[in-house]
Amino acid sequence: MHKTSSLNFWTQSVRSAFRRRAAERVLNLFLASFIILISSCQSPQNKAPNLQDALKVDFTGEHAQIEVGGPYVGIEMHNSSPLLNRISFYYPRANSIDLNEDYWTRENYRVFFLGLKIGDGPKQWIGLESFKFELTPYTVHFTKTDSQKTIEVQYHFCNDKPAMVARINITNNTGTSIPFELYTHLEATLKTSHSYVHKTVAWTAYNDSGAAIYVNFDDDETGNAQLFVANAGEMPQSYTTRNSNGSVPLKDKNWWMDSSSDLPREVIPKEYPDRPVVAYVYQKQLAPGKKLHVEQIIGMREVGEISNVVSYLLKNYQQDSDKYEQNVLNKVFTQSVLKTGDPALDHSVGWAKAILATNAHYLDGHIVPMPCPAEYNFYFTHDVQLTDLAAVQFDLDRVRNDLLYIIGHANEDKIIPHAYYWKDHRYVTEYAESDNWNHFWFVLLSASYLRHSGDTAMLTTLYPYLSTSIHETLKNKRDDDLFYAYRPDWWDIGRSTGPRSYMTIMAIRAIRDFVYISTTLNQIPDDLKGLETLAANMQVQLSKRLWDDDLNYLINYFEDGSMDRHHYIGSLLGPYFNVIDKEKKVKLVETATAKLLDEKIGIYNVFPMDFHLLIDFLKFNGNEAGQPGYYANGGVWPHGNAMYALALMSIGEKEKACEFIKKIMTVDGVIHSPNGQPAMYEYRVSDKSNSAMYGRVDKPQFLWAGGWYLYCLYHLLGVNENVWNISLSPYILQDQQDAQFSLNINGRLITVIVTGKGTHIRDMSVDGKPYLSAVIPQTLSVNKSIEIVLGTPHQPYLTATESILLKHTYNEPVRQLDVELKAFPGHKNAIQLISPWKPQVVLQNGEALESGFIVSSNNGIYDIKFSVTHQQSVESIAIQF
Repeated sequence: MHKTSSLNFWTQSVRSAFRRRAAERVLNLFLASFIILISSCQSPQNKAPNLQDALKVDFTGEHAQIEVGGPYVGIEMHNSSPLLNRISFYYPRANSIDLNEDYWTRENYRVFFLGLKIGDGPKQWIGLESFKFELTPYTVHFTKTDSQKTIEVQYHFCNDKPAMVARINITNNTGTSIPFELYTHLEATLKTSHSYVHKTVAWTAYNDSGAAIYVNFDDDETGNAQLFVANAGEMPQSYTTRNSNGSVPLKDKNWWMDSSSDLPREVIPKEYPDRPVVAYVYQKQLAPGKKLHVEQIIGMREVGEISNVVSYLLKNYQQDSDKYEQNVLNKVFTQSVLKTGDPALDHSVGWAKAILATNAHYLDGHIVPMPCPAEYNFYFTHDVQLTDLAAVQFDLDRVRNDLLYIIGHANEDKIIPHAYYWKDHRYVTEYAESDNWNHFWFVLLSASYLRHSGDTAMLTTLYPYLSTSIHETLKNKRDDDLFYAYRPDWWDIGRSTGPRSYMTIMAIRAIRDFVYISTTLNQIPDDLKGLETLAANMQVQLSKRLWDDDLNYLINYFEDGSMDRHHYIGSLLGPYFNVIDKEKKVKLVETATAKLLDEKIGIYNVFPMDFHLLIDFLKFNGNEAGQPGYYANGGVWPHGNAMYALALMSIGEKEKACEFIKKIMTVDGVIHSPNGQPAMYEYRVSDKSNSAMYGRVDKPQFLWAGGWYLYCLYHLLGVNENVWNISLSPYILQDQQDAQFSLNINGRLITVIVTGKGTHIRDMSVDGKPYLSAVIPQTLSVNKSIEIVLGTPHQPYLTATESILLKHTYNEPVRQLDVELKAFPGHKNAIQLISPWKPQVVLQNGEALESGFIVSSNNGIYDIKFSVTHQQSVESIAIQF
């Protein structure tokens, strides 16, 4: 125990330090605001260059897959080439320019081609080989230089209008003045959303203003789409809109390559629709060092739409695309902070936030989160909810809007959607069936939103839908108190009904979160205590029935009653959600390390990789799971990596988790791995037998990959959510002095700053005033900041409780810690504290508890655990030291 004079001196010093830091934060906030103000006054081209440079990645590898996009248009490229393989349009309906005939080899099908002729030299196709490029999640800039020329191809996207910008610069490096001729060729047929019907005929129109070409599809399945391409840079000398041979360049004869004459300036009449193309030829005499500068505005609207979008964009496309990029940068750098001090980890924070900002597209009148910039042009509830488990830490508005969108698309029985998309002639909703994991994630996300926001009005609105989700899922509970499903683990393929570890783990957590929500809202249904008891019974049965001592893993069973000996990633949630004991946690993580971990690229989603041999047994649709090491047959997925990192944290291995996250989950880590590239991906190929494919990325900008990365980093730095509360167990990287992050606490976005060394909290302040509790009370008012100093604690503090913490006060003169807890009668609450002293007595509502204490000591610091059963809704607990 400190002497009083020393303690007073120390306390005054800490308070003084906190005041200095608070003043520094105010100054930094003012400077940041000033910089933003100055940036907003600059010309569009000069906005926030330091922020763009902080985010971008330079890459020279040959096999990168690239996806970037904006609210209305997204693009896909392969093999580090600037030539487009796909353009996805989201307005007015989801359509794509996409010629691929085989998804697994789609890199071989291009839709945008470039040709170049220099002086008297031969015509040549350019971009067929790899280019070096600069990449952010919202734009890409390709460059290739030789003695004759420098070729630059950039893609940018508009914020308010349904268009993108393709910018092509050709610089003369020959040293003499010479004519340059550039040919651009865009395939203009469409594939429809979801049905993938190839619409190959249309009629076209031409307008001299911007040499604009309009391709019109009088077809309900496309939403009567009109593709437009207009020129805002160099004007073309000739054009054509008819694909006379019905093929793409490189596969057949091409007018530009095979003819010395101009393009025929041909349009397709409405009465005789034909296969369309948008092709231009640009010609310019270039002095040494001068450029041929082409800017094509490519977009889509509805045939006959009154809005004058093309003429507007010809005047304002630069401001519109700059606005989009600035909006992304603001979301990345100015709205919240998450800083570890490690450059690779922190760069990927910005990258992940940019993915959350950019992977949002137009759908039926709204901009909503979607999985990718160009692939999967549907709304998936699952992807949104997993991502929002991270976003709820720092962006409550986003999460609130997403939850309202979900219930806004529920059916009359209040069953939430699984997916929403345009198909054929209408918008279609797929609803979540009773064994759909979306029900569980819906409850988990809603509970997390409540813990961070305190928004009981919103949860009251959600409550009927949450209740429906819980009762729908209970249809899959059998008499053995395990959850049954026909999918093997977390994906939506395969069919062999049996008890599932993943579904049972998720059900336990979802039921408990629903109990928490009900308690907070004072909605106490008759079966609330029964639900809590059910979750406890399920937890017992999970270990009793689905834990295998030989495999040291949580397993499943097949429909015929035989044991499924696969190791699935879904079982990794068992340690994280704390539904198995400590010994099993450690064994499960050790097994995952031995069986699932590829130390170079991450966690296999399943092992052994033999689904290709079980097509009939598991009723797969052909080889939809993939060959060994591909897709669902042992591919590496971001949530598997996240679940492994979280499982490591659950057994106290934060340093190993940090090392794993940095090596496997950061953009830098992915780049410096086999066949690596800049990416936060959907999955990676794990087939070691094929060195050309091992580590290759598919869908490199995936929404919930960004979400899971942020989620893991928040947990690494110490943000925990048990069922009932948010708590802090701060962590600073070994070679760093501090950490800081934005965090929503009781509806306010505040900054948490952590300094010091060690695993315990030495001191803590809220808005500059001393206050020490690792568990955040529901009634705690925080306006700006929580500051934490790690070290040897000098007073007791609460680290965990399984009831809602309402109040937490410490009376130093008498050494008494008082807490007020909310649940319901009969609820059993486990409480944990850290203290420099042993407890002398614990009082529940003024009555001393006689037994049930577990006290352990390490270097004079006591870890104290005990349980109480609620006699009433609100309990008062006093611990005297």
